[in-house]
Amino acid sequence: MADFVPEDLSAEQYGISVLPCLTGAAVSVALIRSGPLAFFFLIPLGVVAASYNRRTAWATVLAAVGINVLISLGLSVIVGFDFGAFVLGIFYFTLMITAFVWILSPPVFGPAFLRIRTVYRFVLASAAGALMFLGIAYVSERNNSGFTAILRSQAEMLSSFYIASAGTDAVQQSFLERQMTPDKIMAVMNFIALRGGALVSSMVMFYINRRLACSFAVLIRHIPPKPGLRDFHAPVQLIWVLSFSILGVLLAQVLKSSILGIAAWNMLVLCAMVYLAQGGGIIQYFLARQNFSPFMRLMFNVLIILLILSPGINALALGAVILLGIAENWVPLRTPKLNGPPSTPAA
Repeated sequence: MADFVPEDLSAEQYGISVLPCLTGAAVSVALIRSGPLAFFFLIPLGVVAASYNRRTAWATVLAAVGINVLISLGLSVIVGFDFGAFVLGIFYFTLMITAFVWILSPPVFGPAFLRIRTVYRFVLASAAGALMFLGIAYVSERNNSGFTAILRSQAEMLSSFYIASAGTDAVQQSFLERQMTPDKIMAVMNFIALRGGALVSSMVMFYINRRLACSFAVLIRHIPPKPGLRDFHAPVQLIWVLSFSILGVLLAQVLKSSILGIAAWNMLVLCAMVYLAQGGGIIQYFLARQNFSPFMRLMFNVLIILLILSPGINALALGAVILLGIAENWVPLRTPKLNGPPSTPAA
């Protein structure tokens, strides 16, 4: 699978571009502490990784870690030092930026494992991010930290929203007050997070940041865009993983095993996300082959957004796209089939 990183941009391809390195690191650290924009803290690192050589990409990771440690120490002195929060914050930031740059720009030297197919790097990085999130949630819950307070405030907001939706219906309102308590909502959130929710969140975060980073790299550095979802093919062995994960879910229900259920659900969700990317690639392939006007292409994009945002319909639409991706295991929906390794799941 071809990586996005160009190898021959200039005569300085083996050196480190210092200014982009320091700028990307500083902006990334600023974004993760910016509140609403923290979700996009990986983009600056992605732009550097997609625009410059691997040494610059990994130097940016080291610079970002160093800047983050210094700022964290400075803030700890000002607001009070919490060793647990300090370590978790440093570890989370370091893990996420390292995993993200690994997806875009695997190192040239080192074990061959580090240079596996991009889709495998994407999956492993997402799994690491999900485990990190769950670990932070577990530690925070035991220590009753601010992270737990944020989750509880979200649960209370959802509880108030559902209760208010009952309007003046006293019976329905009473029912919702008993069933939609913040504690029950938090229990459902934990249940979903353990059974694939954290993994999906991590994959979506990496995907969106990667796509935006590559788009900015094309605009800023005028790098030719690489093939996206249209050329992505899931590993052929994935259908066996999907089959065994479904079997594992059913077996966990019979045996009443929560550990087996958590493992099986995460594998099932992982397969679904990869096949969702493949199904999206099939749709893009057919749209690209049609001679649609710009207006019709815009309407298709609006329709897709409406389907995703519509409750109930979005689940059916996403399920149909996943089934479309699975069907390509037996039906050559994109012909001629690409020769060579498939692309990474990024549009």
